[in-house]
Amino acid sequence: MKRELIPSWEELEAHKKTVPEINPAAVIAMLEIKQVGEEIQHSVLDVLQQEYHLSEGKFCMLIVLHQNPQGIAPSEIAAKIGVTKATISNMLMRMERDGMIVTKPSPDDARAKIVCLTEKGRAFMNEILPPHYLRVTKLMERLSEAEQKELIHLLKKMSGRVHA
Repeated sequence: MKRELIPSWEELEAHKKTVPEINPAAVIAMLEIKQVGEEIQHSVLDVLQQEYHLSEGKFCMLIVLHQNPQGIAPSEIAAKIGVTKATISNMLMRMERDGMIVTKPSPDDARAKIVCLTEKGRAFMNEILPPHYLRVTKLMERLSEAEQKELIHLLKKMSGRVHA
């Protein structure tokens, strides 16, 4: 369901009479980013949920584990995907039960644990990632490669990960 919550330029200009610091372009740009982000997220997450029975959290955890084949601490996973350690613990228990991951002692500290994908987990990710990246690619086809690169730059600049 698409929401139409973006105010018109004229509406924002009217509010600017009360609060002169309002920048209509900034408000509209931010709301457009949010709306497009939600549309992309829904189109991608719906497929993951329907075809693979993956929640967003589980998918994010699998991505982190796939990117860290040597293993990673549960607390680092929680930090990378922005959830609590308790949430990670519950997800890890279910995924270990399903044979997707294994928890083992850290080679650096025997008291600590690291989590790794099992062969089953790695095979699953190798199966679902190419079509996932293809879906994302198709969503971005409305922009040329140059526009995509400019968008990447602008979004990183906006988030503070790139300076001017």
